[in-house]
Amino acid sequence: MKPIKDWNNEELAAELLHFQERAALSLPRKKSFPKLENIDYFAVTEPYKGCVGGDYLSIVNFDEYNIKEKVKAAKESGNEELAKNLKKNYNSFGIIVADISGHMVTDNVLVNYLHGAFKTGIAYELKYRGEITTAMFEHLNTQYYNHIKSDFLASKPFATFVYGEVHNDGRFRFISAGHPAPLVFSSEFNRIVKLDGSCTKASTPLGVIPSKYHIDSENFEPTITKDIYSVNEINLLGRGDILLLYTDGLAEQKNGELNFCDEKLEHVLREAKNESSKNIYKSIIENLHLFSPIEDDLTIAVIKKRQ
Repeated sequence: MKPIKDWNNEELAAELLHFQERAALSLPRKKSFPKLENIDYFAVTEPYKGCVGGDYLSIVNFDEYNIKEKVKAAKESGNEELAKNLKKNYNSFGIIVADISGHMVTDNVLVNYLHGAFKTGIAYELKYRGEITTAMFEHLNTQYYNHIKSDFLASKPFATFVYGEVHNDGRFRFISAGHPAPLVFSSEFNRIVKLDGSCTKASTPLGVIPSKYHIDSENFEPTITKDIYSVNEINLLGRGDILLLYTDGLAEQKNGELNFCDEKLEHVLREAKNESSKNIYKSIIENLHLFSPIEDDLTIAVIKKRQ
């Protein structure tokens, strides 16, 4: 066995390139992004180093899970409840934005672990429940808590995330685990509107504390378990309104000394609000680079209501 410390530069570079090639399998495939008549959206993750990093972005195209065929099969088997739940996925898509602690290329190991568990969980949920529920994320939290042990690492990593479902009528239902709350720019009021606290309930980051039903919670004295995930719903998306999901690469610059979201974002959205979601994204990125050098992975999803 040849320890990594004995590798030469060519060997190290070849290994990292090979790792990036495999790790890139978790990157979103834009060709599979679903389309909604009333929603224009654009979402990108830009790693700080290499082609992958510690951010995770995935779009859930429910059509790829054969929802209509599942509805038909559920009805034929007499499972009306399952059919009813499956229909909730019509005219909608899911989106998850997550941030693993750290932004090195190798932090993508945990991104891929999350990606595999998330995709498997979706298939299971749709098959047996007909919709993605908070129970799936409680299981995901348990798996992260069990798998990522601080005993084997210099520090225990964690993940924040927001998962939501965008509906064609402008509704956005989501859960959050220690992640920055969604931002909504109102076209009518020409500003970012502050969301009520009841719309932005969040639990602790993924994998930090076991879920309440976790069997290991019985070993804690006193019992320490995280708050259950709460489903939030935003009905603010009217014509021209813009919803932003993002990681802290957009909000924190120069080790937290600067905050683009607080200082510049509203002005940028005001100037670009009539543009397409892709052009709004480009405007955000251009102004962010002028504001301060980017020093972290960056993921942004721009979701705009057409009518």
